[in-house]
Formats: sequence, structure tokens, C-alpha cells
Amino acid sequence: MMSQRFKCPPRFTRPLAPAALALAVLAGGCASLDPKADIDRAAHTVSDRSGVAPGWDGPWEASMTTWDGRSPLTVELALGMALKNNRGIRSQVELIAASRADLVQAGLLPNPVVGLTLRFPFDPVSGGTFVGAQVVQSFAALWLRGGKIRAADARLNQTVLDVSDQALSLVAEVKASHARIAFGQRAVVLAEQNLATIQKSIDSLDARVRGGEGTTLDVNRARQQLAKAEAERAVVMRELAKERRRMLELIGFAAANADWAVDEGTLQSAAQTLDEATVIALAGSQRLDVAAARSVTLAQSENLSVEQRSRLRDLGLGADFERSESGDKSLGPMVELAIPIFDTNEAQIAKAGSIARAAFASYEAASQRAVREARVAWIELDSASRLVEQYRSTVLALAERNLTLADASLKSGQADVTVLLEAQREVTDARARLNELEQAAALARIELEYAVGGVLARPPTPARDPLDRGPSTIEAGTPPNGLHEVPSGARP
Repeated sequence: MMSQRFKCPPRFTRPLAPAALALAVLAGGCASLDPKADIDRAAHTVSDRSGVAPGWDGPWEASMTTWDGRSPLTVELALGMALKNNRGIRSQVELIAASRADLVQAGLLPNPVVGLTLRFPFDPVSGGTFVGAQVVQSFAALWLRGGKIRAADARLNQTVLDVSDQALSLVAEVKASHARIAFGQRAVVLAEQNLATIQKSIDSLDARVRGGEGTTLDVNRARQQLAKAEAERAVVMRELAKERRRMLELIGFAAANADWAVDEGTLQSAAQTLDEATVIALAGSQRLDVAAARSVTLAQSENLSVEQRSRLRDLGLGADFERSESGDKSLGPMVELAIPIFDTNEAQIAKAGSIARAAFASYEAASQRAVREARVAWIELDSASRLVEQYRSTVLALAERNLTLADASLKSGQADVTVLLEAQREVTDARARLNELEQAAALARIELEYAVGGVLARPPTPARDPLDRGPSTIEAGTPPNGLHEVPSGARP
């Protein structure tokens, strides 16, 4: 016999149609899979804190078009290329779309289950074919849906914050690399000046030996200094070449030509302008990794609430149709209910509670780490800035003063040319050392900028971070709802 198609009688159609429509709307949800708004939110954060638009709304460059690879590379141009073309950060941006998909999935109800039954008799004479059909829709997800959506939304917010933080980390890397190249270029110039000074000293000593006023030992010592200076210049040039290639990788063109220079005029001042209390406040209000940890805590808190409401895991409602062997047809409702006898979900509640408390502890640890990193970076910049000023005003100033005196002594006949050459070498050495100290101060400023969240500016008001879109703000030392008092069975 042919199987029978299930069809609701007319009297059931009208009352079920609106309910079915409402269920379809609820199950489908209203969230969009398009992650553009989330990616734009991350891009705007990076742009606000770095001053450069990431350009994530388009593909990365297959070949250099923004920069010709020969003209001086400014830090702004390097940042723009890195944020757009760096493959590492672009791969992280894709995770935002994945988190958006998880949010959409969290709002969906499970699909209805259709069951068909067709039984044949062993004895065709004494029995007929039995046909049955069931349609069951699980409704247990209805009272869990809100918590799952809030948890997924917090996870999405965490991903946006993580991507923004990693982009700012890339910004700091590019700035540091640009600064090392700029100061490396200065170091090469100073090394060449030192070589020229030593060579003049050798020529002068040779002339004195020929005139019977000097010894070969003096010339050999000067030549030893020349060989040492040449080795130091080679080291400086090697580090500069390595840093240029590192920059090429950061901006997305690792195989490009490395015969170029950076624009030294774009170096930022490394002067310390903030006090330690302001740095602590900035770290507490701007650090994106701390905000991301807060979102994780909110997500785990919602997961705990979902598990607490999951004691009744399965409730299915549907309709059952049967046609007996005599041809009689019947239609009626059916209920499927999982009775929590053996598994009352206490174990999962305990697990979710532990994970939620662990997430809160991780958030607190992230807050502590942020303050510590910011304070250490502040000390490093403060010390480096003071050392630069001290070295410039004492060591370099005295070396330049001695050079002036040596020049005057030579002109008056009170000293020979070797005194002048030695004074010139001391000035060159002092400038080289000052260049190293200024580089350390510039790198310390970049590190402090990242350690406080990307912007070295006094906060106008202690406002809540606009990126924290969670249902409530978790203040330091205050666990989210549900972590103070965990229901019975939540603690192992």
C-alpha cells in the first residue's frame, strides 16, 4: 500500500498557522551574519588610537602601490600599510566574522524532527500495513536562548577587543621598527664620521713620524682604533639591514627591495609628560585586553546562568498521525520530556561556576598586569628621558667645549693636531652614545603608549569604555552576577 502524506485537518490549520509563523520568526532570529559593523567598530578604535585607518574594508595589496619602495618611508605610511597588508592581523580580523556567526547561531532554535513509521505484517491475511508520522519541535532552547545570545554577544565583543588590541600591538611594533631604523641611520652617519676622524689622526701621526716627532707605536694604536671602528660600523649596518627587512614583513612585503631609508623627521619626542597616577588611570580605562577579559567574564557568567536553567534539558511538543490497518486515521498532540532523574545537571552547573570564577580571576589578573606594565613602562621612559637630558647637558656639552678649546690651543701653538683629533673623536663618541640613549627613550615612549592602551593623553573624565557592550560593568574586585552566591551544587 502507498504511504499516506500527513496533512492537518482544516480545523487545526487556522489556530496553528499564527503560532507556526511566530515560532519561525523566533527560531530564525533577527541577527545578521554580516560582520561589517563589528569590523568597523574594531577599525574605528584602532584609527582613534593610532591616527591611521586600517583599511580592512578592502583586500590587501598584491604589489606595492601605496609606496614606491625607494622614497623615505614615513611612520604614518608604514602604519597604514601594515594595518592593511599585514597577513597576521588580517587573519585575526576574520575571527570577528566567525564570532558573529556564533552569535547568530546562538539565537536559533533546533530544527523540528520528523519521524515516519511504516510497518508491514508478517501475515498479510490477518493484518495490514501500519503508517505513522510524527513532527516534534524541541522547546527547551526557548528559556536558554536569551542567556546563550548574551554569552555569544560577549564573546563577539571579546573578539572585537582582542583584534583591536592586536592591531595596536602591531602599531607599536611598526613604530618601534621605524624608530630603530631612523636611529640606525644616524648611527651609520656617526660611525662614518668617527672613521674619518681616526683616519685624519693616522695621517697626522704618519707625518709626525716622518718628521721625527712621533713613534710607530702611536700610528699602530690609531690604526687599531680604526679597525675597531670599522667593525662597529659593520655591526651597526648589519642591525640596520635586519631591521629594514623586519619592517618589510610588518608592512606585508617581506620579499621587497630593502635599499631605502625612513624619514627621520617623523620621530616623536620622547619627553615624559605624564605623572604615574595618570598612567595608572589610563591603563585602567583604555587597556583593550582588560576589556576583553571583562567580556570573557560576562560570557562565562551567562553560561553559568544557562546551565542553571538547564535542569530540564529536553521538552518536545508536536503532533502524531497514525493510520491503523483498518484504515482509521487519528491525529493528536504529543509531548516528549526528559525526566531529570539520573542527570540533574549539577555537574555541569559546578563546572560552569568554576569556569566563571576562573574567568573573573583572569580578568582581575589582567587588570593587575596592565597596571604593572604601565607603571614599569612609565619608569623606563622617565629614567630614559632624564638620562638623555643629563648626557646631552654634561657629557656631550663638555666634549664639545673641549673640542673648542683644543681648536683654540692648536691655533695658538699650545697643542699639536693630535689633541684636536682626540677631542673630535670624543665628540663623535659622545654623539653616538647620545643617539643610543635617545633611541632607548623613543622605544620606551612607544612601549608606554601601548601599555596604557594606545593613547598617551590625560583622560577627560573617568567614562566607561565605549567598547564594553556587556549588560553591566564589572568593577575591579566585584564579580559579575551569579559569582557571589553560587547555587547549591555549583561548588564541587
